[in-house]
Amino acid sequence: MGRNTTGVCVPNTCTDKDVGLLTSTGLLGVKPMASWYPIGLTCQREGTYANFSGAAIAAIAIICIIFIIITVSSLYEFIISLYYPETRKSLALSTRVFLSFSVFTNARKVFSLKSPPGQLPALHGIRVISTLWIIYGHTNFFTIGNIEISNKVEASGARKEWWYFIQNNMDMAVDTFLLLSGFLVTYLFMKQLTQTGGVFTWRDYGLHILHRYLRLTPVYAFLIMIYTCLLVYMGDGPYWATPSNWVMPSIHGCEGHWWTNLLYINNYFTDSGVECFGWGWYLGVDMQLYVMIPGVLLLLYKKPKIGAIITCGLIVLCWVLHGVLYHFLVHSILDYLATTYKYTVTRMAPYLMGVLLGYVLFRTNRTIPNIQHKKMWMFLGWMVGTVCSLAGVVTPAALLQNTDPPYYIQNDAVWRAMERTLFATGVAWVIYASSVGYGGIISEFLSWSGWMPLSRLTYTAYLIHPMIMQVYYMSYKGALLYSAVNWLFLFISFSFMSFACGFAVSMMAEVPFLELEKFVLPKRRGRDRVTPEPERVVVQKQQYQPLLQEAVTDPRTPGYGSVSA
Repeated sequence: MGRNTTGVCVPNTCTDKDVGLLTSTGLLGVKPMASWYPIGLTCQREGTYANFSGAAIAAIAIICIIFIIITVSSLYEFIISLYYPETRKSLALSTRVFLSFSVFTNARKVFSLKSPPGQLPALHGIRVISTLWIIYGHTNFFTIGNIEISNKVEASGARKEWWYFIQNNMDMAVDTFLLLSGFLVTYLFMKQLTQTGGVFTWRDYGLHILHRYLRLTPVYAFLIMIYTCLLVYMGDGPYWATPSNWVMPSIHGCEGHWWTNLLYINNYFTDSGVECFGWGWYLGVDMQLYVMIPGVLLLLYKKPKIGAIITCGLIVLCWVLHGVLYHFLVHSILDYLATTYKYTVTRMAPYLMGVLLGYVLFRTNRTIPNIQHKKMWMFLGWMVGTVCSLAGVVTPAALLQNTDPPYYIQNDAVWRAMERTLFATGVAWVIYASSVGYGGIISEFLSWSGWMPLSRLTYTAYLIHPMIMQVYYMSYKGALLYSAVNWLFLFISFSFMSFACGFAVSMMAEVPFLELEKFVLPKRRGRDRVTPEPERVVVQKQQYQPLLQEAVTDPRTPGYGSVSA
């Protein structure tokens, strides 16, 4: 028996019972066949959110206070820059702290196209493309439960299109970020140990964690506040009252379990009505790995062979645990999304691959070992990396489209355990080849200066894009017509809005607090200067310099021009 969901507007005087009776008789015009009858009814009344709650008022007050501070700070900087430019170098500490909120300075930092010496610019392109990939995948994913598709048959036919693998495996982009995080944390940590002679005290460890927490949390908490307290006032329509929607249970989860996100353990609180800001699971995984990895990095620095063996052993352990847990815990896609998809032990393989990559580039000083047939080996590396990435991304869709009956390999525990490592291998090779000067046209494309401003906004774009999608879909007053072109235009619109709103949020709750952190936290040993390194050899007419800590963006989904390792 088919099931159809329809929304209709009725006078506010109608009760739920009245709407049910009018629907069953066909008088509301939503009964195209005599055999149809209503099996459920949900109403969203205009008066439900007619007045702001106490939490909403408090959230609006906080936003207004931040906005006022930003406005006054920006005006103050404008005045002293215009009329008293000579005083900028002698400003008091309190004034410099206040100017951390100025949009003029902060916007210039975000939109700057200057690439500091020693930076690996290819990382900017990788970040932006990975974020856009996630947005494209979520354009379709967030229609589930949040809006009705009018032509379901055509929508399901997308699985037969050649490009379906892009949509089907959009979550692989998260593994790119985990790989980047492990790579940058390792490379900069090794540089720090070089500066300190291998000494890393408990005080250093405390600053290591606190520094990371203060860089990630302010904007994260700010958006959780908006999501929990204000999202319900941003739209209206029948989908807001539909029991199957994903938004309201998540909002209710945030009301009682927001603290799990701020402690970065939210990836283990995945039940409906408990999970808060569901896409924030990635930050929980990344933070937990960041907290645990210093022990492995110290071993790699002091006992390289033992450290490398342990790191490789952890990767194998990740494969085994992923396969075993998937076999026993996963019986549907919802089980997968609530368990092995979000567990740290099952997602750490790409991160650990990044650790090995960062260590190799540190030990080789970002040069290729002096071996024979160097170009041949690099070409072979490109071939292997390409095959691994394509195998990880294309195989599920290819088997689904070319087997009868369709074979869904993603139900296989062994494949689930290995697919992310396969894809991450290809991305790791792109980073390695770009670092040593053999990136070619791919490195040139990823190093385009236009990626840099967008790269610095990827964190906030990642955090805010599901909120934009949910408000749009759930406020839609009818069924959405599926077509590849329609989805493409939705993706472009969502991408633009995500980066535009991400910029606004970055100016309010990210960049100012990143600047304030510099005044609050003491400098970490080995991070206030960089030892000069030997001059790079010229490879294919390109000069490559050491990867300086000041020149690397944060090893998290976002990309603000500072270091967070």
